Amino acid sequence: MVHRLTLPRRDVLKLGALGALGTLIAAGTLDRAGAQSPSVENVMSNLKEIKFGNYNPNYAAQWPFRLAQALGYFKEVGIEDFEIIQSEEYIPGLIGGSLDLTHGDTSNFIGAGVASGVPLKIIEIYRDQEWWMMGVGKGINTIEDLKGKKVSGGQLGARNTWVLKQIIKKLGLNPETDVEFVPTSGGSDGRLGAIIAGTIQATILFPRHRKGLEENGGQFLSIELTPSPQEAICATSDWLAKNEDAAYAFVREDIRARQWLMKPENKDKAYQIMIDLGYEIPPAFMALYQEEIDQISPDGGFDNVQVMQTFMDQVALTGDVPAGVDWRKYIDMKYVWAAQEALGLPKRPPSM
Repeated sequence: MVHRLTLPRRDVLKLGALGALGTLIAAGTLDRAGAQSPSVENVMSNLKEIKFGNYNPNYAAQWPFRLAQALGYFKEVGIEDFEIIQSEEYIPGLIGGSLDLTHGDTSNFIGAGVASGVPLKIIEIYRDQEWWMMGVGKGINTIEDLKGKKVSGGQLGARNTWVLKQIIKKLGLNPETDVEFVPTSGGSDGRLGAIIAGTIQATILFPRHRKGLEENGGQFLSIELTPSPQEAICATSDWLAKNEDAAYAFVREDIRARQWLMKPENKDKAYQIMIDLGYEIPPAFMALYQEEIDQISPDGGFDNVQVMQTFMDQVALTGDVPAGVDWRKYIDMKYVWAAQEALGLPKRPPSM
């Protein structure tokens, strides 16, 4: 069963709005990225209970840590009660202490850390790849057919709009003059509906939309899996200073569950575990096993520094983080590196 709790709204992303959170700003920052990783083969969590925030109710956004829970991995290291708290307010919950760890967008964590001054630390990457998929409506067979047509990436200033512009440019049109960008609401499902209704003729979609798109005469004109450390798991430096063993234990067992998930022979059991936990997974989604796991970092890391820098440069264009942000201040890979070593995996990224 998915635990749900709406956390109180707090405007923690604005400078000067920290109030009682000031003690967190002064928290220790002993855990520096690049520090030597200790061996954690036998680490045990100092916490029996972990409250974990998550903003996305989709099963694929919770798969590895739910598996680590269901397979008993967390209990093996002393985490007896692992509670997922569903809320879009995952950053206020983390800063306010309602959450111990949380999963969310990498850019949101770094942007919030910069804006508020609160020492947030990303300790693991969740998704390190991103599908760039441009779906088009009935009657659009080539990129030339899009000339003069309406297209949408959702909100005009959002990253999906930026991605759609890159795809259109790569395919040979000028996104600024050859097509008309219009805003749409309702996320990717809403954009698919707009394609089907003929309101727009092209948009950013995802693997799960293929069936609906093609059944209504549309198709994908472009499909590309792109390196993108877009989602992460984060804590505050204050929490990490007090609960280092819990962080090492969580990351190791989470990565262990990812390694289990990546084995095709575990596919059916992996889906059944999530269904038994109450997640709705239609057969069409179950057919997308490879597409889903292709996006999830198998080891909690990402390829290299340049990949992260490129991603930061991209999200800076949409205002999610300041241009030239020192993202290394907000990422500490020592927990991942220690887990990788303990599990016999290559070090990734090789350095920071």
